[in-house]
Amino acid sequence: MESFLQKPLPETISELEAQMALIGAVQKDCDKKIRELMAAEDVEKGIVFPQEIHELHQQKNMLETHMQYRRVRINRLRMYKGLDR
Repeated sequence: MESFLQKPLPETISELEAQMALIGAVQKDCDKKIRELMAAEDVEKGIVFPQEIHELHQQKNMLETHMQYRRVRINRLRMYKGLDR
């Protein structure tokens, strides 16, 4: 897991957007690994990867949750910035 996910959310939009880009890249990597594992499965020969696929789906969902937190923070920062005018 990325180390910045264990720290409090940043207070600047640019930092949040940078983290969102990293999260998006890790999500794409999870998708790629899931597709590779599913393609490598051969049920008739008993070659299956249910645990690995499940863990990757969970990681992808966790990353989406972190992405949503950052979207909300960005929206709040923009909203409060607009109030200062």
